[in-house]
Amino acid sequence: MANGKFVWTPTGGSQQSYTFPVHFSFGYESPEQEAMDLGRAIDGTLRSYTRTLKQKWVLPFKYISAAQKDQFKTIKDAQVEIAFYWSADDPEPACTGLWTNDFNFVMAAPALWSGSIELQEI
Repeated sequence: MANGKFVWTPTGGSQQSYTFPVHFSFGYESPEQEAMDLGRAIDGTLRSYTRTLKQKWVLPFKYISAAQKDQFKTIKDAQVEIAFYWSADDPEPACTGLWTNDFNFVMAAPALWSGSIELQEI
């Protein structure tokens, strides 16, 4: 089975990487501007706030080991940007982003954990 990889640098530390088996399903979003960012001014003109659209990567993991869950917890606790590689051999990351969702890994079966990682492009 192929391996994915996360690379991050903890605050005040040196670069670290974690290679893991690719046993996640893939989800990718390219979000559009939300309707709440649009509004009408007093004179009736439409206004919006200009900002670049960011990509979002959703990686649901099912039935991972406790050791892998603990490593993901360490990465989440670092609260720094993460480079995600589809394969440990890839020269360029698929995305670099921040882990934006809560740490939501729960026991799905004895000694097996399930949860997801959402990376928002920086």
